[in-house]
Amino acid sequence: MKNQNKAYFFAFAAILLWSTVAVPFKIGLRYFHFTHFLIISIAVSVLISFIVLVLQKKLILLKGLTKKDWLWLMAAGFINPFMYYLMLFKAYSILPAQIAQALNYTWPIMLVLLSVPFLGQKLNLKALSALLIGFVGVYLIASQGQPWPLQPSEPFGVLLAISTSLVWASFWIINTRLKTDGVLNLFVNFAFGVLFTLPVALIVPMNYSVPLTGWVAVIYTGIFEMGITFIIWLSAMRLTERTDKISNYVFLSPFMSLFFIYLMLHERIYLTTFLGLALIIGSIFLNRYFSKRLKD
Repeated sequence: MKNQNKAYFFAFAAILLWSTVAVPFKIGLRYFHFTHFLIISIAVSVLISFIVLVLQKKLILLKGLTKKDWLWLMAAGFINPFMYYLMLFKAYSILPAQIAQALNYTWPIMLVLLSVPFLGQKLNLKALSALLIGFVGVYLIASQGQPWPLQPSEPFGVLLAISTSLVWASFWIINTRLKTDGVLNLFVNFAFGVLFTLPVALIVPMNYSVPLTGWVAVIYTGIFEMGITFIIWLSAMRLTERTDKISNYVFLSPFMSLFFIYLMLHERIYLTTFLGLALIIGSIFLNRYFSKRLKD
């Protein structure tokens, strides 16, 4: 198999796995407090990334980290997984899965906005217009099937889900400063995430009567949302001839996720959710097009 074909294979495998995770989020949070769901899933991810580092003989790279690297990785670990998943899991515990996952996909819009003050990028009128289309999509999703008058049944959950996109965009900006190995970053970030999450998780009494379904959900989350899928995606990015050949396919994930949410959680998918997602993804592609034209 040629490298580009391998890249497509790994990319679609990662996208398929990411498309499924809204289901275990929702199922697991029926049984676990969101802080306990977080600490267990992070711990699973740390174990997975440690095993991969051992198999790839990359543990030695830890010795090469500078004090500055450790500080950046600690800051990144505070943002993701600690802050990001703390907010995301709380949002999922409040909202229907389709709403939480759709609003979470506004992070590329937030990334464009944050890139202006932090990365010195410029926005023209066309790019701002594209972003406005994306925020119309956010409005439609938040309406939960009733676009006018806007009265979301869980406004706090909506605010949390939208805020996760801001946190994730901040994490990506920090990531631009990290030149270390991707798997090493994952291991160290999530190891710090355990340290940040543990005191919060200890505040709430643990439910020890969680059924097998709940444990499967939290372990699945640690493996496929936070762990191995990211490594699979890194493999795809390394093998592809150009990143744009596979990066755009990631936006299939929220639409595929709606299928799994309907099939396994039996949620009625609102038309406004589908339309809102279409507007958000459309605005992202429009902004990329205008940005490319501006560079040309």
